[in-house]
Amino acid sequence: MTMHKTTLSVSIAAALLAGSAVFAQTVDNVADESTHAPHDSHAIELDNIQVHANPLGGSALDSTQPVDILTGEELNDRKEATLGETLQAELGIQSSYFGPGAGRPIIRGLGGSRVRILEDGLGSLDASAISDDHAVSVEPLLINSIEVLRGPATLLYGSSASAGAINIIDNRIPEQQQDFSGAIELRGNTAADEFAGVVRLDGGLGAFQFHVDGFYRDTSDYEIPGFALSESLLAELSTEELAEQEAGTLENSAIESSGGTFGGSFVGDWGYVGFAFKTFDTAYGIPAELEEEEEGEAGGAEEEGGISIDLDQERYEFKGGLVSPFRGISEINFKLATTDYQHQELEGNQIGTTFLIDNTETRLEIRHSDIGNLKGAFGIQYSDDDLIAFGAEAFIPPSNTESLGLFLVEELSLGKTKLSAGLRWQNDDITLLDNLTVDGINSRDFTAISTSLGAIWEFSPEWQASLNWQRSERSPNQAELFSDGPHVATQTFEVGNSNLIEETSNNFDLGIHKYVGNLHLRADVFYNDINDFIFLADTPDVEDGLPVRIWSQLDAEFYGFEFEASYLFDNTSMGDFEWSVFTDMVQAELDNGDEIPRLSPTRIGTGIDWHLGNLRANIDYYRVLSRDNVASFETTTDGYNMLTANIAYTFFVGSSEIEVFVKGTNLTDEEQRVHTSFLKGFAPQPGINLSGGIRAFF
Repeated sequence: MTMHKTTLSVSIAAALLAGSAVFAQTVDNVADESTHAPHDSHAIELDNIQVHANPLGGSALDSTQPVDILTGEELNDRKEATLGETLQAELGIQSSYFGPGAGRPIIRGLGGSRVRILEDGLGSLDASAISDDHAVSVEPLLINSIEVLRGPATLLYGSSASAGAINIIDNRIPEQQQDFSGAIELRGNTAADEFAGVVRLDGGLGAFQFHVDGFYRDTSDYEIPGFALSESLLAELSTEELAEQEAGTLENSAIESSGGTFGGSFVGDWGYVGFAFKTFDTAYGIPAELEEEEEGEAGGAEEEGGISIDLDQERYEFKGGLVSPFRGISEINFKLATTDYQHQELEGNQIGTTFLIDNTETRLEIRHSDIGNLKGAFGIQYSDDDLIAFGAEAFIPPSNTESLGLFLVEELSLGKTKLSAGLRWQNDDITLLDNLTVDGINSRDFTAISTSLGAIWEFSPEWQASLNWQRSERSPNQAELFSDGPHVATQTFEVGNSNLIEETSNNFDLGIHKYVGNLHLRADVFYNDINDFIFLADTPDVEDGLPVRIWSQLDAEFYGFEFEASYLFDNTSMGDFEWSVFTDMVQAELDNGDEIPRLSPTRIGTGIDWHLGNLRANIDYYRVLSRDNVASFETTTDGYNMLTANIAYTFFVGSSEIEVFVKGTNLTDEEQRVHTSFLKGFAPQPGINLSGGIRAFF
């Protein structure tokens, strides 16, 4: 993995800061203020943008389950190197943050395999759900939009989606005829000397439509405001060890990534059919200390080195859709994806563990014609997953997971009220390969049944309320059942439990929303009673120099709320201003009275968005509260402040639209440690960071 410094990104950011000042001085001379519509109606966005994750279609306002769609300038302003960091400021979502190269979304305090990462309705088919140090095989700079389904999405996407789903839309297989267009983005930052760039082309020739994209990202070790080790870990060091600590940079935190996609389809009045190929390669460091020296074959101690991951994925995807193919059927959609995936965990230049995944997932959705005010869909989903891990520190035995699911969803409109119901049956079979056994067990077979009921009531022209109940079952995965060994990347000796049973969630969600007019408001409260909750428990034991964590099972309760409100001050003499406030909170407790490990902390924040002609800006602040009530053998985490700001200016060259932007994060240069991260003691988030770039659309 190449880990070298570059000054190009610093020069880009400095130049763009100067350029933005010039643009700000000339904003009064902008002739056409209609090129960028004011950011004045989130309701319009929700009404117009359809939710791909729902086989019945409709917008986010039509869903009894809380759904958010992140797109347009809001998504552009939030894009970071990982999906978790891109979404971590969204309501109810935080990141597992395993350094800058790996971060997975956590929804309402639940993460890992409980949050399904989807690429247009099919799984990302990588190893990110197995462990937090494994990157999601998605480049955020290439995403068109992100759909966030909070609460169980097991009915639609399987038993593993018991906390929710993140659906990524990128148009790699065009479903409609399109004009020729393209986009280029270059960006850099100061904290990690980042240089990143993406390019994409979309177009068509008659019935044939195509999509091409590519990306590249290179960063150095990022800057931090202080020492990498937390105060408690520094206190444990000897005087000599303390003198060796260097402040200001987080060692082994660099990233180098590249990849691309080609997709093509044939589109007509009858529907579409298409194919895509994607490659994703990334190499990134894990900023955790490797304490032990290993003996080489010659008997001498090998030079210590940092832990890093080298990941490669090739994904082949086929999709097709038919419009009104038969009487009584309004739409049929078929999707299939298969991947060849490999990643290696390295200690210095030595390979510790290699993961190989051969995964195929297919999905068929059939939407029946409306029967009066009743519309619905049913379908089948199948996946076959071979996971092989080998090497001196392979902590999961090779296994095959085969899943088959059947689902049905229906919606009934009754004037200002809409009712929904759903049912899913799924069978999961996990078998160890090569006739291996763990505790005398070679395979486990699970049957998960999930049901849901929901309602939306528009009790006034501007307000609506929603109520959703879902009973969902989740099967344990291969890591939870059969892991047994050192996982150096997470600094854990991980022990599975082959006797785990399905966990059962009873989830209630009540929401009140207003998306019409200058005042927007959303409030949701939720309660999730989980029987036989599966979690990775800390213990006081140490094995192979690593803390032992055991996959355990106890009943648990999760509850919390999410609130955001904004008010638009439009058509003022200085432009349009939108002021917003938000807070989110989740609390959880095991049946024995203990806390849930690495539970998301409470946040509260505010922000202002501003639009004037072709110039826009925003500033956001939120406070992450300390997490003082923690699980046994877990340490507390201090709270911190996050202050971010964006400014962007758009101009036109011919028919091309060009946007220059500058973004600042952690503008208070404060030490920030993420409680949900296994590496909070080793890896604070970056210090003050100025990033900038240019986007061109043609």
